[in-house]
Amino acid sequence: MAEVKLDLHQLDHILKKYTSELPNSLQGVSFSVFNNKGDTLYSNAYGSRTLDPKSEPLSTNTPIWTSSLTKLITTLACLIAVDQGLIGLDDNVRDIVPELRDVKLLVGFEDSNNQPRKPILKDVTQPISLRGFTYDVFDAGLMEWSRGVGRTAHSHCGSYPTLLQEGYMHPLIHEPGRGWAYGPGMDWAGRAVEVLSGLTLEDFMQVNIFSKLDMHETTFRPENHNGYLSRKMDHATRNPTTSALMAGGGHHLLALPAKDCIGGMGLYSTPNELVKVLKEVLAGGGNIVKRESMAEMLKTQLNEETQAAFMEVIDGRAKYHLRQTWPEGYDGTFGLSASINFDDFPGRRRKNSMNWAGSSGLHAVRIMSHPSSPWVVRNGGLLPNEIYTRIWIDPSSGIGGLITTQLAPPGDRMFTQCLLDLESALYAQLRAAT
Repeated sequence: MAEVKLDLHQLDHILKKYTSELPNSLQGVSFSVFNNKGDTLYSNAYGSRTLDPKSEPLSTNTPIWTSSLTKLITTLACLIAVDQGLIGLDDNVRDIVPELRDVKLLVGFEDSNNQPRKPILKDVTQPISLRGFTYDVFDAGLMEWSRGVGRTAHSHCGSYPTLLQEGYMHPLIHEPGRGWAYGPGMDWAGRAVEVLSGLTLEDFMQVNIFSKLDMHETTFRPENHNGYLSRKMDHATRNPTTSALMAGGGHHLLALPAKDCIGGMGLYSTPNELVKVLKEVLAGGGNIVKRESMAEMLKTQLNEETQAAFMEVIDGRAKYHLRQTWPEGYDGTFGLSASINFDDFPGRRRKNSMNWAGSSGLHAVRIMSHPSSPWVVRNGGLLPNEIYTRIWIDPSSGIGGLITTQLAPPGDRMFTQCLLDLESALYAQLRAAT
């Protein structure tokens, strides 16, 4: 795309409108636009760090919980492990991750009027490629199973399973490669990197990603950084009755401190540092990840069966959350940790763009990968705790964007409309300049 000069004031006006001029406006929003040459075309934030309007202004250097946007960086860590020869894309991770060796498949429950019913479990017959887990709070069968075994822990405990009551210890709901659901596949991908490298996921990312991209405020351990948490943007929740914002993120938040480095939702960062990673992705790699590996991220991952399962999920219970930025009637697919649209969105991103959302109100459009890759979350990969951050990466236009806030619950209409207005204004300016 030819070099363009954006009307920054128009984008500023949209951010100001949604953070101060509307009833029950957003606490604060940051928005960044970048291109495939590594340039930042726009970066600004409006609103405040807390719900107190007298608190310090929000900035693009304010730390935030990235939630599901962690998945993108964990995906890069996995590809780096492949580039280093630690694992191949088709290797069975059950042979690598001890916690996955004896995992079972939940196929149903015995007929009974007694509660809880006895679960019917069987051995998993297919190699696990970190696609077979669903988040326990999003599957009725897993919730019933948890009640039956007395499990009160859940996926946001911030712990891999060493005991039944810790984090992720639950059966699969599909044979690997036979379905698609919300799931912590990228959490397990991060665990595989730890086992393969002998490092914590934090240390692996520090050596292979953060140090190379000059990222000093991205971490799974914010509590270990002096003053970090006191500078972090506070979480807010929108009251479903009054639409007013209230302090706190409720059950949508990850445990802090978390016991483990959770690769699907555990990172804290700043918008400015997240953009450094996104620029690397949009540029096609070559710095921290080999170009051929990065290219795998851009490919659709679903076979006919898993594509049908994906569409069933995003047209069903998750429609309001997953489809809320897609025009009505437009479909897509899923790849390596991100969804991808089949067709141009009118007045917005081009076809084959990638997008992801994070539970703290982050939004980005990003990429996909190899159909047999163990890092593709065919049976999972989406978080039900989005507090809103969104990203998009549009390779055809050479443009990407990141919008962040810290707001629950998922699907906030005002935040979504803010994104749509910003994206539409941006693309209108790009079209006018070419």
